[in-house]
Amino acid sequence: MNGVEHALSALWDKAREASLLISTLREERKRLAQRVAELEEEVSHLRVSNQQAQADLQKAAETSAGAGPAIDLEEKRVLQQRLRTMITKLDQYIGQ
Repeated sequence: MNGVEHALSALWDKAREASLLISTLREERKRLAQRVAELEEEVSHLRVSNQQAQADLQKAAETSAGAGPAIDLEEKRVLQQRLRTMITKLDQYIGQ
């Protein structure tokens, strides 16, 4: 009888360990899913910002093509920097 009790005790311990591991993995999966959702939202916002910046540049290019410089060099530099920053962030998120 002692051997059976020992085997049941060992089985119970392994079941408890498995249960704890399952709970831990579920929590980790939940955290990771939340992080993925956050990153997808961030990428979405960055894409919208990027599209807006590109539209601004296109509008500026169209305006300047017909009537001299529509934006000065500083504005152009700021827009270029914004685009570079957004592209860098998108590359980082895509690379993760």
